[in-house]
Amino acid sequence: MRSSILLFLLGAASLDAAAAEPYHALIEAPGATIRIEFESSVDEGTARAIIDWIEHVADQVSLPYGRFPVVSPRVLIIPSRSSPWSDSSPVPFGRVTRRGGETVELYVDIDRPIKDMYADWTATHEFSHLLLPRISWRQKWIAEGFASYYQNVLMARAGRYTQDEAIRKLSEGFGRGRNSRPELSPNQAAEEGVRQARYKIYWSGAAIALLADLQLRERSGGTESLDSVLGRFQQCCLSSRNYWSGTRFFVKLDSLIDKPVFMPLYRQHADTAGFPDTVEALSHPLVREQIFRVRTSTH
Repeated sequence: MRSSILLFLLGAASLDAAAAEPYHALIEAPGATIRIEFESSVDEGTARAIIDWIEHVADQVSLPYGRFPVVSPRVLIIPSRSSPWSDSSPVPFGRVTRRGGETVELYVDIDRPIKDMYADWTATHEFSHLLLPRISWRQKWIAEGFASYYQNVLMARAGRYTQDEAIRKLSEGFGRGRNSRPELSPNQAAEEGVRQARYKIYWSGAAIALLADLQLRERSGGTESLDSVLGRFQQCCLSSRNYWSGTRFFVKLDSLIDKPVFMPLYRQHADTAGFPDTVEALSHPLVREQIFRVRTSTH
């Protein structure tokens, strides 16, 4: 389902004046109105192309349970330009802040073709953070890991990755996580911080998200999933401005299903050195049949 532009505001009445002013837009996604702001001015064609791309990403993140996770987020586009020293990504940096409401900040290389942005995962990763509440830094691997999992799931569902590409990208990520600081558990890696244990933090959480998703789908015959559980959480609890500990969050998710999945996985892996075994999980038929199945609508 395509979202629609409700309002497109130019900074001044004429196009000549508007060229010197940042663009703003309000777009509609399922269950949400998203305000897009540009920190500095760009030409009109570039602005409109970036807004269309943000609509596409918003549609991706509406796929898990049919609606955008928060009702009135702000997206701040920070235009940058290519340089020999910059990251190869067209979106070299992004982050989510939640002070006074949810804001997704994206640094966007406006020298790059717009098709490169559609192929890039950074915005999908940052938007996927909105599927979860603010998680304590002590369990940062849950927040970053679930977003890393969904960046690949949603890019596959939107047809931006083939299933083979999505599986390969997850497998490579899990390999980086497995080889990163094998002496640490996920909780210990979070204590060390992203500078010291980035891959362990990001990919151990993604592995646990995959294991939970498969357990839910397999035991329910496909009627339950990580999508559906997060959808129930969104309805009851996502609007909270408070930080959640990882254990409190997992306990709450378990309370929304018939039989616990999340805390058993937490007890098995959170304080255990090494990395969860994901080889069999990635080859499970449900990965292709359900998790990475292309979806063209939020319904």
